[in-house]
Amino acid sequence: YDLCVRARMLNEESLQATHEARFLLKQAIALDPGYAEAHQLLAMNYWAGWSHFGEPMDPNRPLSMETAEKAVMLDPNDAGSHWTVGHLLAHERQWEESDRAFAAAFELDPNCADAWADLSDLSVLSGRPKEGIDLIRKALRLNPHPEVWYYLVLGQAQYAARQYVAAIETLRKEETYRTHSRRFLAASLAQLGRLDEAHRDTEMFLISNPHFTISHWVESMPFRDDAARDHFVDGFRKAGLPE
Repeated sequence: YDLCVRARMLNEESLQATHEARFLLKQAIALDPGYAEAHQLLAMNYWAGWSHFGEPMDPNRPLSMETAEKAVMLDPNDAGSHWTVGHLLAHERQWEESDRAFAAAFELDPNCADAWADLSDLSVLSGRPKEGIDLIRKALRLNPHPEVWYYLVLGQAQYAARQYVAAIETLRKEETYRTHSRRFLAASLAQLGRLDEAHRDTEMFLISNPHFTISHWVESMPFRDDAARDHFVDGFRKAGLPE
């Protein structure tokens, strides 16, 4: 449990932090191979590696799904394992299966804040940013002391809703500013014409995310709405992120 707590605070913060979290989670599994949460967190760790930090999709992409499914097998009553499977199925564009996995998570735990937060992200990518804002705010009410990625999701939703000033305020919070959320901050600044600030944050983002490209991000994100995708791409390009 202690190893998982430490890993949760590192996951998705940077490539180095993601690798440190992976080490801790593998230690947890070595200590207790039947501990579902360690497998669930490791599945998201593998996903972050290939979707955010430039690690190869093969074998990390299938490995993330395999690890998440093992978590469900180990503890079918764990809501976290079910929404993680739903998250990964969405990234495989298996929409109906993803919806069923999220439904299973909420049946087990209607107050699973992480699941509501993750569903916010998927709503934004589906072209429903206002719904995304409502969902992440619900998650924040359920978990007022969240991990850093909640604020990334909120800022992303605010950007998608063209609430650029609000997105900047969210993404400059100390909790999230040091993470890979800077790409959405740079895009928000760029959309307001604050290009000098945008380019500075782009440079800061690329220091810890040197493998980022717009094309890889688009390929790895489960967009269901072309206009939503194009809006993100437009902001990234204005901010000077690499193609």
